[in-house]
Amino acid sequence: MSSWMYAVVQLPLSVSVWMVIAFSLVMSWLANHLIRRRWPPPTFKENNELLGFTYAVYGLIYGVLLAFTIIVAWEQFAGAERNVLHETTLLSQLWRDCETFAPGEGDPIRKDLIAYTDSVLQQEWPAMAAAGRAHPQTQQIYERLWTNTRRVRPETSTQEIYLTQFLTRMNELSATRRLRILDSRMEVHGVLWLVLLLGAIPAVGYTLLLSAKHSWVQVLNTGFIMMIVLLGLLVTLSLQYPFTGDVSIHPVAFQELLDAFKHRLPAPVPP
Repeated sequence: MSSWMYAVVQLPLSVSVWMVIAFSLVMSWLANHLIRRRWPPPTFKENNELLGFTYAVYGLIYGVLLAFTIIVAWEQFAGAERNVLHETTLLSQLWRDCETFAPGEGDPIRKDLIAYTDSVLQQEWPAMAAAGRAHPQTQQIYERLWTNTRRVRPETSTQEIYLTQFLTRMNELSATRRLRILDSRMEVHGVLWLVLLLGAIPAVGYTLLLSAKHSWVQVLNTGFIMMIVLLGLLVTLSLQYPFTGDVSIHPVAFQELLDAFKHRLPAPVPP
């Protein structure tokens, strides 16, 4: 993760929005003050018609690029969320499949499924949010789950069928787990960020070349343009880290699955 991007995402969303609003208004006032002091109106008034036409074309092009980047970031975010739901579904199906195994083989697997779900919830989710990587304890439990799966020896044809299905879902679980970890550190390509950041400069700078009769009108015009551009960049930045910050995927599905696992456990036999 880029350090400055990660620092921005870690801020509360309300704080980031208010910082964007305050920065836009202050920088707009300061830039217009310096421009009008150096070139007082109506120095640029004769260029308003040409600048208005060219700015409309440029604004359309930049708006399309910004919208495209937001859509790309949103698709990655939605894909990561679907992958999380798919992983919890696989874990629930694995629990059902192993119920056909002998108690000495199925019980260790069920314990591993509970331990894995709890470790993802408690250890791995914060690790993905902080560094975009797996947690060693969760990885250890995951490997133990595979070890206990290899120890299953089916005794009936029904157990053989369920073991085949179980192994298929275990392989699918491996893929979804890998994708979840990769999604936690997936970023919008640097070329897109370069185009958006460089393109934002003339998108705001164009408004400084227009000449308005009242200075407060030009200040608000520049401020609003700067604010909407920065908010669009903030949305893109927040969506590219699906497990970090306020705009993130919460582990609700894993928490509900863990509660379901504990509910499925057989009640202790009274003495």
